[in-house]
Amino acid sequence: MAAHMPTARRGLPRQRGGGAWPPVGEAPDDLVAAPAEPLASAEAPVATAAAPSVAAAPVVVAPASHARLRSGLPRATGGPPWPEAGEAPRAADPEVTDAAAVAPPASVGESRQLPAAPQPAAPQPAPAAARAAASVSAVRRGLPRVAAGEPWPSPSPVVPVAVSTAAPAPVVASVPAAPVPATAVPPAPAPPIAPPPAPSAAAPPAAVPPAPVPTAAASAPAASATQASATTASGWKRYGTLTPRQWVGASVVGILAIIGAATIVVQLTRWFLGLDFMQDFLATYPGEVHLPEGAPVGLPAWLGWQHFFNAFLIVLIIRSGLQMRTEKRPVAFWTPRWSKLGRKISLNLWFHQALDVLWLVNGVIFVVLLFATGQWMRVVPTSWEYLPNAVSAGLQYLSLDWPLENGWVNYNSLQVLAYFATIFIAAPLAVATGVRMSGVWPKNAATLTRVYPVEWARAVHFPVMLYFVAFIVVHVVLVFTTGMLRNLNHMYAAQDADNWLGFWIFVTSLVVIAAAWVAARPTVLAPIAGVFGKVGR
Repeated sequence: MAAHMPTARRGLPRQRGGGAWPPVGEAPDDLVAAPAEPLASAEAPVATAAAPSVAAAPVVVAPASHARLRSGLPRATGGPPWPEAGEAPRAADPEVTDAAAVAPPASVGESRQLPAAPQPAAPQPAPAAARAAASVSAVRRGLPRVAAGEPWPSPSPVVPVAVSTAAPAPVVASVPAAPVPATAVPPAPAPPIAPPPAPSAAAPPAAVPPAPVPTAAASAPAASATQASATTASGWKRYGTLTPRQWVGASVVGILAIIGAATIVVQLTRWFLGLDFMQDFLATYPGEVHLPEGAPVGLPAWLGWQHFFNAFLIVLIIRSGLQMRTEKRPVAFWTPRWSKLGRKISLNLWFHQALDVLWLVNGVIFVVLLFATGQWMRVVPTSWEYLPNAVSAGLQYLSLDWPLENGWVNYNSLQVLAYFATIFIAAPLAVATGVRMSGVWPKNAATLTRVYPVEWARAVHFPVMLYFVAFIVVHVVLVFTTGMLRNLNHMYAAQDADNWLGFWIFVTSLVVIAAAWVAARPTVLAPIAGVFGKVGR
């Protein structure tokens, strides 16, 4: 019989179709004894000899949850195998007993008393990192595998200890047995290389390398990808959801759709007006009502100037109002000199309210002169006949067969109703809602505030602004399509003629309005606002 065996007994493969385990030249790294007595049959194949000089397999101290370990060589000459059958020694964590300090026996037949194994320390609470590292530990080193050799296994490799909560599988333990001839264990051929066994359910997961921290160079492609999302594959930059070419196409389609719809409306209106009963309606209600006796004829010069001031102020009021709705952070604030509380408002709000005051003053002067000169008869309906005549005038506009225009003497009924609604309904609503939302409104008037809540003012103020925009657009279109030169002379030159005087006055007024539009910026408004209060941030 050979004095020692260089390898442990090889058993069944760990994987289907794999080679015998463990491979030749390696020792098992997770031999945990099953809760059963050691094999006593002498006929069972063994992996080691019974002689004391034969190297024993490493004994792994299992966690306390495992019942017992494999019994190995005796700790004293003639003693029983150690540890004795029964409960395994309890330990907090797998630990290594270095046998390098213990001198090996000088000869094969010599035996000696081995030092007692150190007592494991009491379990101590370990941090998360230590608990994770405890699952990987080195095995205890034992007797040498060859005579006068080093303790086995060598201290360099670190064998992972699989801690499983499942019931341990039965493992054949090495026991002393009858001598077996050397030929009983023929040398096994080298097994084929098989993939490593699947890790235990309780084995620690493989360390995952941390994700690289994104740097400026790494984030640059992401930023460029975000910018490229607003650009199509053909290189066109998107404005909103469409490219410039798509916007042009959509505009052309929209214009063609409007022209097509207008053509249909015009043709249907002409067909409707061609019916017999509509011909009688047009004869009864031609579209205008005669003015009362004593109504003035013509338009005075003050009315033309009032018209210009009103247009100048209303355009800037609309601009500043829209800026306030889209303003996120004011560039400057204005505090009135007479304010004891130091209440401040944005510079743009101050500009809007200052324009409102000027517009209100101009409107009051206009209404006073309107009633003082009798011009109110031209814009105030005095009978119910204005309603059917306004319908008749509207149908004539839709048919492109313009009603007879003689604005120097009398407006048609639709114009009268539109002017009346603008002067005596829309303008007072704009003033009333604007005052409610401004700082002029008294703060301590609880009853008045409850009767007229600010939510009502906000719900009305903006639609009134939209009405003014629609009125201006329709008014300008009709002025240019129903006799531009004569209408502009009525409005700006105070004369009933077809020359270009009124036109050039109108162009000059547009230049002034455009200049005021461009100049209405903080650098220009701040010095003006500083005259009436304090401007700061």
